[in-house]
Amino acid sequence: MNKDELHDLVELYTSAMNEVTRRVNQLMNAKVHQELTTDQFSTLRFVLKRQSCTSTDIAQEFSIGKSAVTAQVNRLVERELLHRKRDDEDRRIVYLSLTPSGVALMEEASERLYEVLGKILLNFDRAEVETFVKTLEKLVGILRNHKT
Repeated sequence: MNKDELHDLVELYTSAMNEVTRRVNQLMNAKVHQELTTDQFSTLRFVLKRQSCTSTDIAQEFSIGKSAVTAQVNRLVERELLHRKRDDEDRRIVYLSLTPSGVALMEEASERLYEVLGKILLNFDRAEVETFVKTLEKLVGILRNHKT
């Protein structure tokens, strides 16, 4: 592939990814997690899947600084969606888990997520979705191994 072809592919990719990201965020904000930011929703979803994790786990998963995670966790604790529990043996370690209110909110939001994204995915056949997801997973793997 020559430089011009690569340039064209980069333009296509960035344009498509920007629009998809913008439109998905608009849908999510309007129909799935009206009372949460996209980052808060993603964090709560991660904690729900893990059942218990640390701020470091969140920072690593989303490739963000611990100070940003701390600020976000503080807001979610204040809203009584997250609970902090210190490790009995090493008090420096703090585990995060969802409160009953957090679980209820995420169950409701997850139902709306499946409804909204499900309607969109119905426009594709199963093979298309599986190919797309495998390609995204490959991209994630490449990006995780990419040195900045």
